[in-house]
Amino acid sequence: MKKLLLLVLVAIATLATGCDREKYADHRAERSKPKAEVMSDRIAIRRAPYPNLDILPDGRLRVDDIEIPLTAEQREMLQTSFVKLQILRQNTLTDSAAHGTDSGTRSLPIPLPAGQQVFPADIGQRIPEFKEYNEALANLRAIR
Repeated sequence: MKKLLLLVLVAIATLATGCDREKYADHRAERSKPKAEVMSDRIAIRRAPYPNLDILPDGRLRVDDIEIPLTAEQREMLQTSFVKLQILRQNTLTDSAAHGTDSGTRSLPIPLPAGQQVFPADIGQRIPEFKEYNEALANLRAIR
């Protein structure tokens, strides 16, 4: 009888562990997606295996903490994109709290209004460092 009870307990523990793994695998898959995380002090653009890009409030661009020299036009374009994303981030966080849809998660998807574009479609041609990041720029996330 003790052996049967032990066998049943092991089977239950195995099933419970399997459920957690599926949930964890979904969580890991979501975390590994290319994304642009909009924070109050910067925009972090992530896409493995490429280096992380950071856009700062004044339009400066860093690639893995190394500042990239930009022309005045490029810097102005990134600064404009930064401001647009800060407005969208604040609206997303405010709307989530106001409508009671705030799930307490660290990040929320930022919906773009119809017809609005935050980054120019040819950003990879204007700034070569952005060439491989189109997928990340399409997945905007507001970070609390």
